[in-house]
Amino acid sequence: MGKELVVLLPAYNEEQNARQMVESWKQQEDIVNGYGLALRIVVVNDGSADQTKSICEQLAEEYDNFKLINHPINKGLGEAIKTGIFYAVKECPDCRYVCIMDCDNTQDPVYIKDMLERIGANGPETKADVIIASRYRKGSQVQGVSRLRLLTSEGARYVFSAIIPVENVRDYTCGYRLYSVEILRRGYGKFGDDLIEESGFTCMAELLYKLYIVGARFAEIPFVLRYDFKKGSSKMKVVKTAKNSIKLAFRLRKTRKRILVCGR
Repeated sequence: MGKELVVLLPAYNEEQNARQMVESWKQQEDIVNGYGLALRIVVVNDGSADQTKSICEQLAEEYDNFKLINHPINKGLGEAIKTGIFYAVKECPDCRYVCIMDCDNTQDPVYIKDMLERIGANGPETKADVIIASRYRKGSQVQGVSRLRLLTSEGARYVFSAIIPVENVRDYTCGYRLYSVEILRRGYGKFGDDLIEESGFTCMAELLYKLYIVGARFAEIPFVLRYDFKKGSSKMKVVKTAKNSIKLAFRLRKTRKRILVCGR
């Protein structure tokens, strides 16, 4: 059984946030070690035009368990996450869990303890395959998010719940999740390079549902999203993301029906 937690941080123009994010994870290293896991932190720099790459190169010199993967040009969040997942699946033989989260300091690594508990990291068997840090559980809070973005997130939640419902899932789009590496390997085995086809923020719902298709079990924990801690501007195009969410939901429903009928 793998003994490593790989943290994937997709980053685009996060020069104001990357170092703080990595150091926040380093502060959780003793917690992670307490579960018998070594911590590995990976930033996927997605063609940033600022100093993100050079800052991460400095971090790689400072920390033995830090790695930078660089996209020379910006390919989008979906491609950055796909690069990170494939690295964990193919290049990290000791990996047991993969945690993916934003690199903008809006999500706190402190919740990894709750996630590891919920996934069953302290026992012989995995209790769930994916743990979601959810904005829609008792005790959750969202701070510093615009009304339009809140409405977009709520709308996406209802669209996905109605068209492609998944048991135990309320938050389909939050990027802060803990995955067992086995479910990611199963997803890659089924879909290959098409595990993530969406390039934008809708990639999170796509990944969730494709893992559901291959049998993933989900659970959620509450957390506090601190968008007021973010430095720099948002990269999300709200109206475009809302439209893409609806298109994606219907596409994924067709994908599942095709697989159920044809087996592929």
